[in-house]
Amino acid sequence: MIKIILAGFWACVVTLAASYAAVSWHAGKAAPEAEPERLFGGLETVRTRMISVPIIRSGAIQGYVMAQFSFTANAATLKRLSLKADVVVLDEAFKAIYSEDTLDFRDMKKQDLGGLVKRILEGSNQRFGTRIVEDAFIQELSYVTKDGIRSGNKRGS
Repeated sequence: MIKIILAGFWACVVTLAASYAAVSWHAGKAAPEAEPERLFGGLETVRTRMISVPIIRSGAIQGYVMAQFSFTANAATLKRLSLKADVVVLDEAFKAIYSEDTLDFRDMKKQDLGGLVKRILEGSNQRFGTRIVEDAFIQELSYVTKDGIRSGNKRGS
């Protein structure tokens, strides 16, 4: 009977010693650095909702620009803002598309999309009063004519 008790006691001592050695061995290793934080400086990408901007020429609606954007900003800064950053970016995008006369989506040619993105980026940061939006991207951009909407043709005419 004493041999069984001693064997059980010995098994408990060996198990406790092995557990202690394993825990102390892992505790000595340094925790790995956060890879995305180091590589990208804590930037977060935010995707906006789709907006529809009417194109008015000669006093009448000619069609609609359907657009969706995304932008990058510092994740910590985004959390501290009292106003969602995507609201400001969408407002600036709407204003840039609506008021820009050089962008003519009715004419099938290459447009200055880089200039559009630059205006959105600069306008957003100007409204924040500091550089919050690091970069902006066009996710979707299409033009639908007024007649295309009426006939159900999503490509326009």
